[in-house]
Amino acid sequence: MTASVLALRAGLFSRLAADSVLTVLIGANRIFDAAPRAQAFPYLVLASLGSRPLLSRIEEGEEHGLVLVAFSRAPGRDQALSAVLRAVSVLVEDPPALDGHRLIGLQGADVSSRLLRDGRTFRAEATLRAVTEPAG
Repeated sequence: MTASVLALRAGLFSRLAADSVLTVLIGANRIFDAAPRAQAFPYLVLASLGSRPLLSRIEEGEEHGLVLVAFSRAPGRDQALSAVLRAVSVLVEDPPALDGHRLIGLQGADVSSRLLRDGRTFRAEATLRAVTEPAG
């Protein structure tokens, strides 16, 4: 991992945790890299975060792919979809500040949802693309 991906992760978590609407949707302190065992529903997970050089060298900037996933056991998929859509909206409309890096762009892409095999848990997923460059 590069320093920019760590800065991006920290910025994402900070920005999402600060959003009062998202907190109403999923509750406080329910954003994870991996949900703890027996975590109460609903919650949000940064399921995937990767990076690659934007051009030929990392110093020229990086492109990051990330996947946010919301899990819910509410009847129907609305709660999971609302949570993941709110998370995307928060990040795209008011991008997080990054320590030591500049976020050049952040855009949402695909959104999907499905019922898991247990027949009672809904999973909503959104993919995003971010571009960063070193500050200064």
